[in-house]
Amino acid sequence: MKEEKKKAVNNNKKSEKKPAKKRSSGSVGRGIIIPVIKVILVVAVVLILLLVAADRFGNISFSNIGDYFSGLVSGAKSGSGYPYYFESNTPDNVIKIGGNLLVVKNDGAFVLDSTAKKISESQFTYSNALAQSVNSRAIIYDAGGVNYRVVSKTRLLYEKALDSKIITASLGKDGSAAVAVRGTSAMSRLLVYNKNQKLVYDWSCAKENIISTAVSDNGKCAAVSIVGTENGELYSKVLFFDFDYSEPLYVYDFGEKIVARVSFVNGNRIMASGEKVLSFIKGEKDKEDIDLSLNTLSCIYTAEDNMTVAVLSKYGSSTVKILKGYSKSGRELFSVEINSNVRSVSCSGGYISVLTDRQLLSFNKRGKSVGSSEVPSDGISCFTNGSSTYVLTTGSVEKYRTFGKSEKANTTQSAQAK
Repeated sequence: MKEEKKKAVNNNKKSEKKPAKKRSSGSVGRGIIIPVIKVILVVAVVLILLLVAADRFGNISFSNIGDYFSGLVSGAKSGSGYPYYFESNTPDNVIKIGGNLLVVKNDGAFVLDSTAKKISESQFTYSNALAQSVNSRAIIYDAGGVNYRVVSKTRLLYEKALDSKIITASLGKDGSAAVAVRGTSAMSRLLVYNKNQKLVYDWSCAKENIISTAVSDNGKCAAVSIVGTENGELYSKVLFFDFDYSEPLYVYDFGEKIVARVSFVNGNRIMASGEKVLSFIKGEKDKEDIDLSLNTLSCIYTAEDNMTVAVLSKYGSSTVKILKGYSKSGRELFSVEINSNVRSVSCSGGYISVLTDRQLLSFNKRGKSVGSSEVPSDGISCFTNGSSTYVLTTGSVEKYRTFGKSEKANTTQSAQAK
């Protein structure tokens, strides 16, 4: 009897249990909505951080932000990998744009990512297309023509047609463009447009040709190198402009040593370079001339962190080169002798790549060898991007690991890292 009573009590308890509630459609909706809200909040936080950084440092634009999210959308898709083969002739210009490659031809341009996928492509008709990039943007201009355009990694930002023929052009980190054109009542003319395409500076050079331009990081100053003749002799000068003044604030005379290129490497510090010139200049009297002695400057590259690497031809030799690294203030970091002809040099993230006739050599910022690879004999230029380095050949772009050795490099350390 007791057992029967216990069974009855247990059956009563089971019958008293409430049935489980079915999950309503509202709760299912909340389960989907909550993750979506989290994603939106994360995106909002990223946008706020980017805008704060842009306000503080001035080097981030809405185009960079757009490129970032375009990359997220297309990141799941990849290209077929390197080598990438060109359909026709070697392009007129290949440069880095952010961590990607901008391939420029007279009839258009496209950007390749790390998997050799085209992430953007545009068409135009230029007679002599040249390009320069900084801060994930590039200016593509028609040297001898009147057109130029500014692009990001993923799209065209704007294009402009001028009234005079373009000599050369450059882009600043804030998006400003400095364009040198042929003058009408003067020999040449400097035009500077801000990131909103507004003309903020216009200066005419009466007797000399402008051959190189640069804009400071904050877009408030510019520098040019000019070449003229006097009594049958060539001379070269570097001019520094503050946009609050109508005429150059400083003029640096280099005599017969031609300055082929100017760039800003640290605030308002200018680097001037040419076959027989390498100088770091700031203000009226702060001018550091690097002693090239009997050597000549073969090639030079400045990274976006303002580290500069230069290749010197030792005593003018074509087979013995000296690789030197310089800080943004012009202090020498290292010197390495390379027993081979050097075709190109590049640096990024504290690593340097050197393209010789048969090898791709890699160094760290102290000049220590960190890798080497055998490359095709028709290599033209190299582009390093930290762990990867690209080599442009006559018909393709090859990709190599920056680190590690496939064969002993033909280099010798001629001086200890400084």
